Amino acid sequence: MHWLFPARRSLSARAREAIREWRTEPRADLRSTLPEARFVVIDTETSGIDPDRARVLSIGACLVEHEGLALDAALELFIHQDSPSDDHNILIHGIGQVQQREGIAPEDAWLRFVAFAGRTVPVGYHALFDATVVRRHLRSLFGIKHRADWLDVGVILSGLFPDLEAGNWELDHWLGHAGIDNFARHSALGDAFATAELLLFALAGARRRGIADVRGLFALQQRELLRLTQGMPVA
Repeated sequence: MHWLFPARRSLSARAREAIREWRTEPRADLRSTLPEARFVVIDTETSGIDPDRARVLSIGACLVEHEGLALDAALELFIHQDSPSDDHNILIHGIGQVQQREGIAPEDAWLRFVAFAGRTVPVGYHALFDATVVRRHLRSLFGIKHRADWLDVGVILSGLFPDLEAGNWELDHWLGHAGIDNFARHSALGDAFATAELLLFALAGARRRGIADVRGLFALQQRELLRLTQGMPVA
């Protein structure tokens, strides 16, 4: 997928220092118990639905730690676009042409994201899409190979509540079941906060199932992905 980008330009001194600091951070400890664990919940709004080609227009992120939402730690960035996305795309996320043209320079925006997210366990809803676009942009801009595995809240909830899943992978389906309001649907930060609240709902369900640590969440996710892709029975 990386051949879709031109050759990466030389990094600024600021970027080199920031990436150097990021590389020295310890990786997330998957043995952390759920009360000890720290997660960064990420959502992106993009120029299209193909994760191998879409440009990130905005990125939202928030932190879940000690089984709570850190309301004082959140990030929302609108990234400068030389060519704004088309009208149909703008109707979905509401990021207009002026806002796209006046956004933060890509290097500055992604450096702020890297500093915020660090090496924390990344979480998303339909996480493969966000993971793909985030990894692609970090590789293109900074040469970062962001190999961290992502947790997908939708997959985890499907594994925890198979009777409720019924083939419905829409975010609104689970928000309704959990009684969670989304203050700004289809905004990166609004969807990140809603996903974070769903993660807290899932963590409570995981504890009731006897899942004690982050490794247990990844194991549940892997079992559910196998069930969904291979038609395995529910454990």
